[in-house]
Amino acid sequence: MDNRENSQAIIANGKSGIRRMGIVVGGLKLGALLTYLLSKALGGREKTSLRRNFPDQPVDDRGTGQDEAAQMLRNLRDRAFQASDERLALALGRPKEVAAWNAGQEVIDDDVVMKARSIAMHRGVRIE
Repeated sequence: MDNRENSQAIIANGKSGIRRMGIVVGGLKLGALLTYLLSKALGGREKTSLRRNFPDQPVDDRGTGQDEAAQMLRNLRDRAFQASDERLALALGRPKEVAAWNAGQEVIDDDVVMKARSIAMHRGVRIE
C-alpha cells in the first residue's frame, strides 16, 4: 500500500506542478497582452516627423536636409539657450515658427539654418 500511496502522491504533485506552470504561463501571456495594449494606447501613437510631412530636400548649399536642420536647431536650443524655445525664437527672429519646426509641421528654410549656424559660431557652440 505504501508504494501505491507514494505513486499517487507523486502523480498528484506532478499534476499540481503542471497546473502551477500553466498558471504562470497564462499570467505571462496576460501580462504581455496588457503591456502591448497599453503601449499602443499610450505611447504607440505615430509621431509626426519632418520626413513624413515634407520631402527631405536640401535646405542650403551644403546639402542640409530637413531632419539635419531640425537636429541643428534642437542642438542650438539645448546648448546655447538653456533648452528654451522662447529664447531661440527670439534670437532667430521667428517667434511663432520654432514650435512648429519642432513638431514637424513647417518647413525649415535656408535663412533659419544660416542664422542658426551664425549664432552658434558667435556663441562658440557646436551644433553640427
